[in-house]
Amino acid sequence: MVSAALVLACGQSTSPTSPTPIPLTTSQIQSRYTAAATHYNQGEAQVAATENTSCDAVSAVVSLGGCQTALSLQRQLTIAYDNALRDIPFGATVATDVSHLLGDDAAIEKLLEQAATAASIGNIAILQQQVIPLLATAATDASALRSAIGLPAAA
Repeated sequence: MVSAALVLACGQSTSPTSPTPIPLTTSQIQSRYTAAATHYNQGEAQVAATENTSCDAVSAVVSLGGCQTALSLQRQLTIAYDNALRDIPFGATVATDVSHLLGDDAAIEKLLEQAATAASIGNIAILQQQVIPLLATAATDASALRSAIGLPAAA
């Protein structure tokens, strides 16, 4: 009876409390990062083929609608990847690497959104020229993050 009273008394709190999150192990962080990166890379490979043909002004199958769809999908993949990264409780030692990557991706997402709604292939080409160096920077940031969490460089 005493233990029941203690459980009842301890179980009732005037302010809700949330449990302290349990830090992930390095292996768990690596696994979650790898899953996010793999999902992005697989989707990007599929989108790139469509984008390369639909968005190329000299391609025999150039298509404004197809290009816009591919760019929109690329943007959605980037957003999903970034959201997955935000859900990983990285340690403070890699916060700068994560911040750089998310910042570069935000700039890419903005340009992809503009490109996906552009009125012409020519306008899309101009925006893509701005995206290309950002993609290279984001890839460098991702490599730094991989290294910081103990993963080898991407293949």
